[in-house]
Amino acid sequence: MNTADFDAFQAAVAGHPDEVDLFSAAMVIARLGGRPVDPHAAARTLDLIAEDVLADAGDRPSHDALAHAIDRQLFAIRGFRGSFENYDDPENSYLDRVLERRTGIPITLSLVYLEVAQRVGLPADGIGFPGHFIVRYGQPPAFVYLDPFQQGARLDEDELLAMLRGLDLGGARPETFLAPVTRRQVLQRMLNNLHIIFRNRRDIQRWHDTIELQLRLAPWNVALIGERGMLRYRLGRLEEALPDLETYVSATEKNASPGAIRLLDQLKIRYRNMGETR
Repeated sequence: MNTADFDAFQAAVAGHPDEVDLFSAAMVIARLGGRPVDPHAAARTLDLIAEDVLADAGDRPSHDALAHAIDRQLFAIRGFRGSFENYDDPENSYLDRVLERRTGIPITLSLVYLEVAQRVGLPADGIGFPGHFIVRYGQPPAFVYLDPFQQGARLDEDELLAMLRGLDLGGARPETFLAPVTRRQVLQRMLNNLHIIFRNRRDIQRWHDTIELQLRLAPWNVALIGERGMLRYRLGRLEEALPDLETYVSATEKNASPGAIRLLDQLKIRYRNMGETR
């Protein structure tokens, strides 16, 4: 990825939470794959699905009729499904590839559902259920929860709450995990998934680029700044690594990673010696 990509992501996530351009930001994330990404083709695919949904749902459809039409078009007719076999394949996190391959992980299949729902006028939100992103549609008090990863399977709210009560939620109320997440939070979750994948694969460049995008959402996150500094060091970008590591070590003080402290000391010695030889 290049500076223009990072700038495009920054522009997409700027402004009021409701003004965040989720689709455009997701298209930038797809560029982490290192291949051409065509946002117009992806948008056209979503538009065509939406047209078929509206034709399927009939005149003046109810919310349930729209939702069931989305189910038919996405899952029964087009065969969108969860990627059980290759869950950690990064392509499951690239929206354009999910639309092409018709397979993905919970959050990207939910994003497809939300994009179609928006186009057909179905009020729907992403729900950041721990470990498994889902969708909610409708209006209070008759919300309906569904799982796009399981081809639109309906989920009982009481059962979801019971599952939440069995988890360590850090003192938070279970109901808070059934509240809608913001568009930025959707993007954060997508990037967190890719961060883990690229870190586990030791794919240094994509790991670094993912952090660059994460920092557009959370520029105050000193842990990410320190991690970026260490990756920049490994990529040979020493002049950029130095301020990152300085920021991280200064902000975290005694809790700083020993590895980051060691790299910072090496860089300071290097640049001090360079100054002495000039």
